[in-house]
Formats: sequence, C-alpha cells, structure tokens
Amino acid sequence: MADAIGDPVNIAIIGCGRISASHLKAAAARPDVARIVAVVDRDPALSQAAAAPFGAQVFESIEDALALPGLDAVLIATPNHVHAQQAMMALRAGKHVLVEKPAAENGADALALAQEAEARGLVLAVGHTFRHNEAVRQMVDRMPGLGRLLSVEVSTCVRWNGPQAPWWATRSPEEGLILSLFAPHALDFVQLVMGDADPVRVHAEGARLQSGWQGEDEAMILLAYPGRRMASVHLSYNQPTTMDRKTLYFDTGVLEIEHGEILRWNDEVIVMPTEGVLTDPRRMGGRSLDHYFEAQLAEFAKAVRGQSHRMPTGYDAARLIALIDRVKGSARANSAADAIDPPLID
Repeated sequence: MADAIGDPVNIAIIGCGRISASHLKAAAARPDVARIVAVVDRDPALSQAAAAPFGAQVFESIEDALALPGLDAVLIATPNHVHAQQAMMALRAGKHVLVEKPAAENGADALALAQEAEARGLVLAVGHTFRHNEAVRQMVDRMPGLGRLLSVEVSTCVRWNGPQAPWWATRSPEEGLILSLFAPHALDFVQLVMGDADPVRVHAEGARLQSGWQGEDEAMILLAYPGRRMASVHLSYNQPTTMDRKTLYFDTGVLEIEHGEILRWNDEVIVMPTEGVLTDPRRMGGRSLDHYFEAQLAEFAKAVRGQSHRMPTGYDAARLIALIDRVKGSARANSAADAIDPPLID
C-alpha cells in the first residue's frame, strides 16, 4: 500500500466509459504515482480491455473490488447520478476517493460525503482536471501579489452535436445538462480564485438550442461576491469554434488564461505550454489534455500520502455542489418560459 514517502497508490477504477480512457492513459504514464490494480464495469469486454495493460483484476461489482487486499483508493468515472452512492461505498470501506466531477448531484449528498471522509480520515477528491496545469498553478501562486481582485470572466464553449454518452440524452431540465456537466469546471475555477467566500447573489439563465437532449445546452451565470467582487460565466455546447478563456481583473491590471494554457499579465506572456499541447485550440481535439490528467493523478497521490497538494477536497467540493444547486435553481426560475422545455423542431 502507498506510504507517506512515495509508493504508488493502488487504485481501482470504477467505470470504463469515455472519460476513463484519459485516467487510464495518465496512470500508464505515471506508474511512479499510481498503480491500477482493479477495474470495475458491467461490460466485461470494456473492463478486460482497460485492465489488460496493467495486469489488473477485473470485477463486475464495486463491493468485490473494495475487498481487494492492498487497495488504497478508487477512481470513480461513472455517470453523474451514481457518483455520490459509489463514493460513499468506497469511503465506508476505508478507501480514499477520486471522483469525476461533480462529486454528487446535490449539495446535501456532497456534504454527507465530505463529513464521511472527515470522520474516517480519508481523502475525498474531485476531478476538476483543469486546475492542473502550469498556467493555473502560476496564476494561483501570483495572485496574492497582484492587488485587489475586482471581477472574473469565464467563457467555456464547444460544439457537441448531440449526447457524448447515452445518459446525456435523458438528463431532465431539473437535473441540468450543461449546468451539471460543464458548469462544475467553470465554477470550480471561480471558487478557486474567490477563495473561501461564497456568492451572496446568484443569477442564471439557460436555453436549449439542440433537440438531442432535454436539458439546457447554453447558459449565462452572474455571481456577486462579498467585497463587491463579481464573476460571470458563459457556457455553450453550440459554438463552432472552441473557446476557453478566463480573465481576472485586478485594480493593478488584467490576468488572462487563453486556450486554458497561455497565461498573460497585462499582455505580457508569463506561461506558454510545451510544444505539442496546442495544435489548433479553436477546434475539438486541437489541444492535448494528457498533462492535466497526469498532474491530477500526481496531486491525488500527494493527498493520499498526506502531503501538500492542489486537489479540491471535502468541504470545498461540497461548497461547489451547493453553488451548482443555486445556479440550477436560478436557471429554472429565471429562464424564459420557452427557453428549455418545449420540443425543438430541427
């Protein structure tokens, strides 16, 4: 089992859907920090294919995997609606947890997970992958010396021509689509830069522009924070060109992250990605994400070992889900009567 010095963390990966490939690739690239020892999926072909490169054991049930001797942690990469249940099972079995965002579908379940992890002295970490690159690390480290933060703008837009997993199509407007799948990334960034403060006011609007799902695929969010600070978030599944821009306005200047990778302070470039990371960042697939998943896995291993790390964990994760609850509620209350629910005719 992993120790505080640096043995690899023994991990069972739960779920072999689309996002699991990135986690498995990261584990293969970083055998120094993690070892996949078990794979769980209801589809034997998927689990066997995932397990084979690692010589991992294959299980059809989470309970059987959790009983594996020497298992340190689980990585949950299943659909959103089972995250909380599976994370709680793992925590109660005494295992650390890295769960794909969101940690839970509602704030009450997320808080229960945080409390369970705290009571057992375990790590509950959430896969907010886009925290884990040099631009964001440098931003966080430099912020204390940049003066007073006034406002934040986040724009995250892609083009998804229909569901990227079958369960996307069945998400109800109440459960949320882009506000559950995409907003956690953007709002985690806002929470990261706003620190411990929660917004005093939240206003959100949503709309559905495609007919392949039931929930909203376009959203705007406005947040008011203590100290007269503000944040705005634009989310879209309908843009022909990919957009990932984060701008922080200080009383001394502007800090900007473009394409998720290029950090500028008052137009001076501070961080540029390594060669090959950005090939054509305005199109899907034109930006490599491998380094995010590898760094995230390394940070999770640090957390499990009790070392200093950059993972969002426990109560911070629960605060985010509580915020998403407020955002989804605001969108349902404020969006125009015909913005989401009526059928669309293509």
